[in-house]
Amino acid sequence: MPRRKAPPVVNVEAVAHRYSSYDTPFWARENTEPGRWHARGDGPAQYLSLSTDGAWAELIRNEELRTEDEVTMVSVAMWAVAVNQAMIVDYSSFESAEAAGFDPEALVDEDYGRCQREGARLRKLGYGGIRAPSAALPGAINLTLFGPRMASTWDRPPLLASSLPASVIAKGAPPPGLVAHVRQIGAPHAGLVAHRATRRASAGAGDSSEDVDGG
Repeated sequence: MPRRKAPPVVNVEAVAHRYSSYDTPFWARENTEPGRWHARGDGPAQYLSLSTDGAWAELIRNEELRTEDEVTMVSVAMWAVAVNQAMIVDYSSFESAEAAGFDPEALVDEDYGRCQREGARLRKLGYGGIRAPSAALPGAINLTLFGPRMASTWDRPPLLASSLPASVIAKGAPPPGLVAHVRQIGAPHAGLVAHRATRRASAGAGDSSEDVDGG
């Protein structure tokens, strides 16, 4: 892996999504379970997706739903969240993470250890969160925000920096057909597979050029 560099940073102004069985999509206190970008004791982390399909895919994968019949039994609220957050580390592609010296395989690994350590490091450095590939739905992008958040009314300016406008936009089951595209636990990630193939092809092209130059 390359030496660690300052990670790429973006300001995120977007509508993100999260499913929730509670009356809020946010954690104001410590999450009950560790997640990809936080370990126990790290403080709250908010896990969002930049698409509704991405958010539904997280539910399907986490609950290990594999058939349309299982999916249609779900009834849960889908929230929209208006995010305007600076200092977001942009690991939204495997290439950007690798260029910053972070192992791209860790982004979608079943073992959260490397991501949790990276999350703790980035929090300590003052970053606001991370944008990264979805482990559940190749091609989708997730957004993790560090720190507590509270929901505010959608059409009113938030009174606190920790408040984000949020509203329920649907209640029910994931859309038909999505389960077939979800990367189930233990399955290869199509995006990571493509990234590896590109790297191998680039390395092979470099070797060929050296052979030609060496004559």
